[in-house]
Amino acid sequence: MEDSDAAASAILAVFPTIEAFSGFSAYRENAGAVKSFSDFAFARGLIDTPDPIALEAFIRAYPGQLEQAPETGDLNFEALVEQKARLLEFNLSMRALVERVNSLIAHHRIELPGVSNSMLSRLKKETADTPHKCNTLRSLAFWIGHERPHLGRRFHYETLLKLCRHGRHQTDHKEGVRIGFALYSRGDVIDHEIVGWLKKNLKAYIEHAISRFSYGKWGKVRSQGITTLYVDFPKEAGATNPAAYRQCLRSAVSLAHQMAIRWSLSAYCTQNRFLSIGIAAGEFTVLDNYLLPVLNTKLAGDPVIRLTDYARQCVLINDIRLLLCREPAEITLFSGETLTIWWVEGFWSALYFDFVPDLLKDPVLANDADATEGAADRFWISSAAGRAKASNAVSAFLKFPQNSLLGLEIAKTLYYRRRFWEAMEILRIVLSLDSTRLNARTLRMVLLRNLAVEAPSHEIAAGFFVQAEHEAAFIQKNCAFESEEFYCEYAVLYLARAMSTLGYMRRGGLEVKTQQPAYFRQQIFADLDRAESLFTMGVTVSPTGIRSVYLLSTVRVLRVLLQSRPRIFETSDCPVDGNPEEIRQEVAKMHRQFGYLREDLSGQATTSRWLEEIFSNHMVSHDDSIALQAYRPTTYFCAAVTWWDLFPVRTVRGAAKAVELLEQAAAMAASVAEQYVCIYAFTRTYGEMMPAVEFIEHMHRGIRMIREQAGQKLSEKDGAEVIASADAVRSSLLMTLNY
Repeated sequence: MEDSDAAASAILAVFPTIEAFSGFSAYRENAGAVKSFSDFAFARGLIDTPDPIALEAFIRAYPGQLEQAPETGDLNFEALVEQKARLLEFNLSMRALVERVNSLIAHHRIELPGVSNSMLSRLKKETADTPHKCNTLRSLAFWIGHERPHLGRRFHYETLLKLCRHGRHQTDHKEGVRIGFALYSRGDVIDHEIVGWLKKNLKAYIEHAISRFSYGKWGKVRSQGITTLYVDFPKEAGATNPAAYRQCLRSAVSLAHQMAIRWSLSAYCTQNRFLSIGIAAGEFTVLDNYLLPVLNTKLAGDPVIRLTDYARQCVLINDIRLLLCREPAEITLFSGETLTIWWVEGFWSALYFDFVPDLLKDPVLANDADATEGAADRFWISSAAGRAKASNAVSAFLKFPQNSLLGLEIAKTLYYRRRFWEAMEILRIVLSLDSTRLNARTLRMVLLRNLAVEAPSHEIAAGFFVQAEHEAAFIQKNCAFESEEFYCEYAVLYLARAMSTLGYMRRGGLEVKTQQPAYFRQQIFADLDRAESLFTMGVTVSPTGIRSVYLLSTVRVLRVLLQSRPRIFETSDCPVDGNPEEIRQEVAKMHRQFGYLREDLSGQATTSRWLEEIFSNHMVSHDDSIALQAYRPTTYFCAAVTWWDLFPVRTVRGAAKAVELLEQAAAMAASVAEQYVCIYAFTRTYGEMMPAVEFIEHMHRGIRMIREQAGQKLSEKDGAEVIASADAVRSSLLMTLNY
């Protein structure tokens, strides 16, 4: 659809009738918004002058203006949001929808409020009875009309308003997760100021990051006694099994992660004050019977975050990326019941848990010259570290080096700012106290891999890769390492070495010239074989295997390319691409192995729709598990690769989905750039820390390539239309486009 048509559809979705426009423009406080709509319509050639009178005339004259809101039956706003894939043709997460709506509103400078997860959650339970709620619906209607013009006349503002009036009032959920925070004195006073600090930080994070549960009585910080606070997150799903706790439990775990680090950085954290965090899942009426003993029990080593046995089961089943203790503690309650207590030893924070704001703002952890010099004083000269009087994260960590949670979070922040050597020094301190800490060892292996990829020569890179292999060998010998994250990062080590060696061969690196090319080709295939084996182990140990399956698929496609086109080894002029039919055959084999194509599902298994549903569900599930905004863009890129490269047949619908995902990845990367952190990127097939600007350019390059192959106006074509390959020897792969 042309830009002017999309603009017209967007305006008429917000103002489907002249009465809707008149009622909105009558209020003086809406004058700015009306002006922004007039400017928008004028810029798109819909009206001759940018004024409200011309806009009103346009709405009055448009043929579709009198269409009434359709009968909604049993449909309400909650059902619309929950069934957005079918009703709004939007297969991504709620968070992605919010970001897309806000991006569109901001891009066109429409003076409507941004949409938030918390407001959408409230509108699922409440009527639209305030101006802000109504304007939120107008923002959503604008997006529907602009991005889904064929749906704009059905789900326009009046319809959305009607759906909210049909919405259910707040549900009194019986089950969910309760997370408690208890402050204990071991000599220092705990006063109202400290409790107030804790309450303020809890509220701030809930509102910022997990506002979807902030409605009614849910997501509110409540007091129990003087120094204990708790928050309830409801299990909104109707099912009563552990899998139904995925959303509320992930929210609680993310909150626990943030508060554990924020407390460590606060001025109130001393050796004589202790913060205990407990998580319990089940029926709210009985949770206090277990949560309070979990918070109060004295455990060896003073672990901060503790879980009940049922909460642990929910964590494992829902693949929430924690490192839990191997052996729990058991206590006997007053009732005679035995309570099992598990505790968190670490997080896979480098991939799944968001940055702590105070660390992003810390001057020592910045990525400018002054910060690097300041860090050198603290990291490399122990006497300088002892003299440091400034209040910063590194000094706070050096006061309590046994606080591995804080140490890992500092190392992660440095890693995402490409300060690899400083991150290595922090990890050295962490591992000096516990050499078997899996997440710290794995991150050090990843840092060495990054140093290898960026090494100035093949010989130096080889040395870093060998060091990284030794880290992996130590992990396998001394750590409890059966984790998908370890296997994936270990496998990417070999994938990165294979692609690094290939790059030196293609560029004619001096070290490579001294050896026979056949030797290096053999090493590349050996590394790909090793990577495939490790990714397969990742699939084996993971409850979902989503990440491992994707990376395993890329390795197999790369092997097919290199086996079928030897010239790829010889020159960088030959793209890393291959015969479309050979790639399709390999993809079909993988789909059968993963259970995507099955003979017992007659008629349905071989259709694109079946695979589309699988891929969409995987995308939503994986996206829901990631709070780290600097990693999410890459998962969207990988999803786009899945839709474009790993489909048995390329269709217009798949191309449109890939473009949508790449656009979303670019938008997220742009927001991350404002925090001065990089993107953990797989745009060159292997994991590396990439500046956001470069990542965004890779996304735009992918969009251009897909549009060249599939056409520009994808929304006007039949989604099931097959895209014929324009080249018999090239498949126009997205996964290798930027290599």
